[in-house]
Amino acid sequence: MNLKNKLTSNAPNRSYKICKRCVMDTSDKWISFDDEGICNHCKDFLNKRLKESVTRVDNNSNLEIFFENIKKQRKRYTKHDVVVGISGGVDSTMTAYLAQKAGLRVLTVHMDNCWDSPIASHNINQLISLPGIDYHAEVLEWNNFKKIQRMMIESGLPDIELPTDSALNIVIPKIAVKYNIKTILSGGNIQNEGILPISWMYNTKDSLYVNSILKKAGLPLSIFSPIKFGMRQDLYYRFYHLIKTFYPLNMIKYDKEQARETLKKELNWKNPGVNHSESFFTRFCQQIYQPTRHKMDYRRAHLAQDICLNRISRDEALEELKIHPWENLDVDFHLAFIAHKLDYTIEELTTLMNQPALWYKDYPNREKIIGYIYNIYRLIRGKSWAHNFWG
Repeated sequence: MNLKNKLTSNAPNRSYKICKRCVMDTSDKWISFDDEGICNHCKDFLNKRLKESVTRVDNNSNLEIFFENIKKQRKRYTKHDVVVGISGGVDSTMTAYLAQKAGLRVLTVHMDNCWDSPIASHNINQLISLPGIDYHAEVLEWNNFKKIQRMMIESGLPDIELPTDSALNIVIPKIAVKYNIKTILSGGNIQNEGILPISWMYNTKDSLYVNSILKKAGLPLSIFSPIKFGMRQDLYYRFYHLIKTFYPLNMIKYDKEQARETLKKELNWKNPGVNHSESFFTRFCQQIYQPTRHKMDYRRAHLAQDICLNRISRDEALEELKIHPWENLDVDFHLAFIAHKLDYTIEELTTLMNQPALWYKDYPNREKIIGYIYNIYRLIRGKSWAHNFWG
């Protein structure tokens, strides 16, 4: 029996409670439902988060005004107007493309964690060939990063991508300071990332949490220092260097499928497949590791918001979820590749994936106090109180 068949034969028969509006379920350990069976995720998305964006506008006027204001504030002694982190995926590529089309001088930054797929490299090369776009690559020190990634897999936590997210968050403002850029443009957007349970992806800014994982693994705290992005670092770049992050895709009615078609036509961009699968490790994390160890399916979050935005019916989403997340993957290749790069045998890696699952609450953290601090900051900026402290 090959590994894909083994995963499929071991897949549990789901008996989780499912939201009656969307498809989020009790694979999120802290989900809650009202008397009508509607979950907190889709209620929060529709009643709060969606209203803070302008996803229902019918034109791009807000984005055009935003880009024009950046050009008006252009300084002669600076070479770039904005910095954009790119991965080769659709959202970051589209953000940089829109800025370039508007006449901004764009510095793209790629945080290379040594897991890029050939498609990601192709898409990045196509983008940075455009006039008005410069490129900076920040390559992580592999030997240290490998130890950190092994630590995350062995931690039992679902978010084994935490080190990559932390590294990306520190690299972008660091480069902005180096080139005297005050504006970061992010490809993050409410339309496609508006629902994400904190149990699946706890925030990297909690240094106590990160240090707890390191201590349990017996690793020195210093190994994480080059990629650390805690609350202190966040506030340092926000208030000392006055760097601001904006989300252009929230200023338009952003259609991800239409964006893919535009990029294919204009840049010969290639579709990596499911969300964020331009990275081999992300593909492994979301399509093999998390469904196996934590019995969670990352597609639920994306499908839930598609239901809320009337892009897909709930019945259609439920049909899609009947297909295993690893169905279209060469599972044997992916496990062999991941195991080899991280110095595991395939047997060791599969054994780890079948160990008991742990969650962020199983490690010491400062969720409440940090959440309170960021919510005060949100209120100052005129935004509503949030359940998760994404800042």
